[in-house]
Amino acid sequence: MKSCSVCQKHNLEEDLLLWRNNDWFIYHGPFNSQLLGYLYLEPKRHVENWNEFRPDELSQMGNLIKEAECKLKSILDLDRLYVITISEAVRHIHLHLVPRSQGSDVKGLSLIEQATQQKNIPSQNISMEEFDCFIVRLKNIFSS
Repeated sequence: MKSCSVCQKHNLEEDLLLWRNNDWFIYHGPFNSQLLGYLYLEPKRHVENWNEFRPDELSQMGNLIKEAECKLKSILDLDRLYVITISEAVRHIHLHLVPRSQGSDVKGLSLIEQATQQKNIPSQNISMEEFDCFIVRLKNIFSS
């Protein structure tokens, strides 16, 4: 779909692209979220409703969430991985994978809001250099 921002993103060379196959893309979220390990899981096809997914796409989705969690656990002190889909501002169904580290004071809806709305938490100051290094490390993990 030409007017869909997710579909348009899939046609670009995107620095935050971590992994893709014929059906799915995994991207890291934006620097402004100030949350390392915040991922987007997006179907390659433009899908607006759950009943439009093929059974194999849904099966892959579950496996990819599990794999993403394992990969994040290998480099983060991950306690929980929240998986959210709203698909209101952008109708193309996509999932937000929001990691919560052990001992984090920011939990639940506050953490989800920080990630999805880029509402910065003042106590967190991730530098662009730290963010870029993390992305390179995560790309290496996803490519192995």
